[in-house]
This record gives sequence, C-alpha cells and structure tokens, in this order.
Amino acid sequence: MKPNPPSGLLPFLAISFAGAWLAMVPLWLDGLRRTSAAQGTPPLAALCMILMMLVPALTAFGLTAHRHGPRAAVRILGLTRATPWRHELRSVAAALTIPLALTAGGLAVAALAGRYSPAHLPGPTAITPLALSALVSVPLYFGEELGWQGYLLPRLLRYGRTRGLLIGGAIWGAWHVPMTALGGSYPGHSVLLGIPVAVVTATLLGTVIATVRLSTGSVWAAVAAHVSLNEFALPLTREISAGLVDPLFAGPLSVTTWPATALAVLATWLAHRRRAGRTELGCTEQELSGSHRHAA
Repeated sequence: MKPNPPSGLLPFLAISFAGAWLAMVPLWLDGLRRTSAAQGTPPLAALCMILMMLVPALTAFGLTAHRHGPRAAVRILGLTRATPWRHELRSVAAALTIPLALTAGGLAVAALAGRYSPAHLPGPTAITPLALSALVSVPLYFGEELGWQGYLLPRLLRYGRTRGLLIGGAIWGAWHVPMTALGGSYPGHSVLLGIPVAVVTATLLGTVIATVRLSTGSVWAAVAAHVSLNEFALPLTREISAGLVDPLFAGPLSVTTWPATALAVLATWLAHRRRAGRTELGCTEQELSGSHRHAA
C-alpha cells in the first residue's frame, strides 16, 4: 500500500505550478520568445518573472498560516533566525561560492570542448553592479526558496533524503517550464531540447541548493546559493567571454556543467552515507556495551 502524500504537499504543488503558468500568460499572449542569447529582457518579461518567483513563498506562507496561524507560520517556515549570526554569515558566504565553483568547472570543460573562450578576468567595474543587483534581488530569490526549502523540502524528506532531494530538484525544473518554453534558459534552441535539459540541470542544481539548506540549517544559505547562480555565475560567464555565449553549452545551466554538479551531488551523498554509517555504528556499539553490562 502506497503511503499518502505529506499534508499540504499537493495543494502547494498545484497552486505553485498554476501560479507559474498564470504569471507567464501575458508573455504567451504577447508572443514573446527569446531566439538569441543576445536578446535582452523586456520590462513585461521582467515583471512576469518577478511575479512567478514570488509564487512559492506566498503559497507556502498562505497554506501554513491557514493551518497554524500567521505567527506560527513565521516560525515553522524558518523566517526566524534559528542559529547565531556568526554561523548564519559563514553559511551564506560558503553558499555564495558553490555555484561559482561549479560554473568554473563547467567552463573548463566547455573551453576544452571548443564551446567557450574566456578573454579576461572580471574587474571591480563588472563586480560592483552585479553585487548591487544581487542585493536588490534577494527578496525574489527568498520568494522561491522559502517555498522550496522552507515548505517543500521537509515534506519530501519523508520519502528519504536522497529520493527527496532528487524529487525536489525535478519539481524545481518542471516548475520553470513556462519560462523555459519561451526560450528563457536556452534561447534559439528547440523546446523539445530545452525543457529536458532544463529539468536535468535543475535536478542537479536543486539538489545542491537543498543540500546547502540541510548542511547549514539555513534557508538564507539556500537563498545565497540561488542568488550566486543567477546574479553572479550567469552574467560573469558572459562578461569574461570573448564572444557570444550559448547557455546550452557554457555557463551554470549548461550541459558542460553537468559533470561538476553531478560530482558535487555524489560527494554529498557519499558524505551523508558515511555520517549515517558512523551514527548507526555508534548506536550498535552502545547497544553492545549495554548488553555486556547487563550480562555482567
């Protein structure tokens, strides 16, 4: 007999996915589609993406507040700080570096494959506007991660850590389909190619971000990882390139970054298995010691 879905899981997914599609309706009606990586983001598209990014958090807070009340929802979803500020800041700083490291590994693969040609290192004039944009955009990424990491992840963990992380990443990728189908992630490529690649990419990256959340105990660290991915890794890939970058083959969302991200996922899985094995061994030793004392 199959177990019932955790309480609140299906309503959250239904509202979040419906909200994502509704947020993109104006772009579908407008006929907008990104056909080239050189194409910018029109104001209407930016507004629709902002609304879409806020849907998971609003859904999570609404469902939790409806059941437990607004004050309890603040605590349940992790809006209150559960760790000292020093630990929180260290977690955020570490999380910021992870997408950059994965992207660097992917760019090395892309360069070896002849798909990317770096021209120079980024200077302060490039970093400063990115940092300002990241600070302004934090509420938007919090809008996603409060939903994914604060509400969805604890429910998916009931299916087991590994399965829950992978399912969460796949859900994150599928949630982006309304944007991906408009050429959002891989402009100029077929939807039949872009959507599967986006789902695989999101499954890997989403697993990494969720692992950051579990490892640090901080939703803010997950937000930092997401901010680093979109606000630093993506634009810096373009900034240091000698030519136009095809995001399908170079950058944090590219297939050339899959090996680095997959290795990161494998490493965290092995580390978790090792910790679980030590815990189990410690429990067994305690039980044996207890049995020996009882026998004596």
